[in-house]
Amino acid sequence: MGSVRRSTRKEYLIYLGLNVVVSAITILVVLNVWDRTRAKPAPVATATIDVVAHVASAVPTLTPTVPPSPTLVTYTVQFGDTLYGISLEHGIPVEALMAANGITDPNSLSVGQVLIIPSLDSDIFSQPTPLIRQSTVVPTVTPESGDQTPGVVIFGVEGVGTLDEEYVRLLNRGGEVLLTGWTIDDGEGREYTFPYFRFYSTGAVHVHTQAGDNTTIDLYWGLDEAVWAAGKVITLRDATGAVQSTFQIPES
Repeated sequence: MGSVRRSTRKEYLIYLGLNVVVSAITILVVLNVWDRTRAKPAPVATATIDVVAHVASAVPTLTPTVPPSPTLVTYTVQFGDTLYGISLEHGIPVEALMAANGITDPNSLSVGQVLIIPSLDSDIFSQPTPLIRQSTVVPTVTPESGDQTPGVVIFGVEGVGTLDEEYVRLLNRGGEVLLTGWTIDDGEGREYTFPYFRFYSTGAVHVHTQAGDNTTIDLYWGLDEAVWAAGKVITLRDATGAVQSTFQIPES
């Protein structure tokens, strides 16, 4: 009976090494196949921030404030109007009114003419303008004392023939005058006597035909009917009876 050969230690180690190598190769092959066949996850989009747009939206937008355009104020010249009377009514210097409308001749006003009334903050008020003597739209003032222009003059009449609209306009182109005792008459026996009234330089006053309460710019005759008519001559006399100014009402 034959004998069985026993493996040597060296052969055992060789078998073991081959087994390890084969196992390793097998594992690598399996892993490689599994890696190729498994589903890859979809790429995740990375959010991006527009820094410039974000900063711009965070900064408030400055909107310039545009001041409102001033409202243009105009005045249409009526019969009997004067530059001084219009400027007094609107509370502005007569020089500013002339400058705003390019007027150099105060006698050039005409009925229906449209004047621009400058605002108080206008540049015109900062520009010195020489004083120019005023006249009326209908220059019919005829002082009797030679060619010298009187201080207080009649500068027209408004609302002729209508009691509640009728008044005579007086202007003071000279120094301060005390009108107490002065008179206005129509040449037909009707006469108005001024009460105590101090007429300041470059001032204006209206003498109304109707009754009313006197103020610093309005005096009232107290009649119950109109007194003025076209063609009549209005005469202004001082306290001594001397004629200071006359005005003939023109035909309409």
